[in-house]
Amino acid sequence: MATKPALMNLPIETSDTGFYSGFSKDVTISAKILVSALIIWAVVFPENASNVLSALNSFLLTNFASWYIFVIAFYVVVCLLFALVPSSGKLLLGRPGDTPEFSNFSWFSMMFGAGIGIGMLTFATAEPIYHFGNNPDVIRGLSTGYEADNVRAAYRWSFLHWGVSAWACYALVGLALAYFSYRRNLPLTIRSGLAPLFGKSLSGPVGSIIDIVAVVATVLGVAQTLGFGVQQFVAGLHRVGIGDWVLNAEGTASTGGIILALLVIMGASTLSALSGVGKGIKWLSNINMGLSFFILFFFLVFGSTFFGLQALIVGMFDYFVTLPKTLFT
Repeated sequence: MATKPALMNLPIETSDTGFYSGFSKDVTISAKILVSALIIWAVVFPENASNVLSALNSFLLTNFASWYIFVIAFYVVVCLLFALVPSSGKLLLGRPGDTPEFSNFSWFSMMFGAGIGIGMLTFATAEPIYHFGNNPDVIRGLSTGYEADNVRAAYRWSFLHWGVSAWACYALVGLALAYFSYRRNLPLTIRSGLAPLFGKSLSGPVGSIIDIVAVVATVLGVAQTLGFGVQQFVAGLHRVGIGDWVLNAEGTASTGGIILALLVIMGASTLSALSGVGKGIKWLSNINMGLSFFILFFFLVFGSTFFGLQALIVGMFDYFVTLPKTLFT
């Protein structure tokens, strides 16, 4: 039986001139309308938006929590198979003779800085503290919240959320984009990763819908990360003595503080994006990673050195030993 040739051409109608030059107007304009509608809804009717979104979140967690768990476990298994099988594990994600554009340090810096972003520092402390009070082990009576016997469990569950499970999701999307774009010459869009399923039909409305959903989901994800960043930024400004005006009576960010933080963060992000991956994004990510190492070194030297190292080593050991079980919990 003859093997069907791989799809090597996926034409997408894009604009030749004007503001949308090189982009699909169907995708960009539709995504803008949807995102704008969500923003207007949240600003004009905040309570209604909060109630509806909270109800939707509760519905998804109630009815699809198990599905999420098994899907993530499946992702981890797929990534392990890709890595262990020589034909895929050693596959060059580029043309023969291509060399890496950036050093390993810059690649890792951009993955952590631009990928995880603000969450890397926010939840590095917040999540272990949260799980120290409550986690599945506490619920099942295996440890006690806020007691010494719950320290290892707190780190184990934190590592579960930020370990190979999360990176398996990132890796599969990244591999799909890289493989179909740099090996198959398909457009660098989410729809290209689904080429084996939908074929040439991705050139039309089906592909546009996939990209629109991807754009909206990405914008909403970035917005959530930005929200955490604003709170961190404002708290930092208050701590270094900018003034009490950045906080309101409840101790959270004031309107003025939020506006200032958004102007600074979004201004820096825009300049970074406009400068390209090889300049602004690369150097900001390198600086961010360097500062993160400095903070880590500072706390190791001047903080609870033994406890920090013990928590890291023992926590990682517990995490990997129990991973096959907790992956399905």
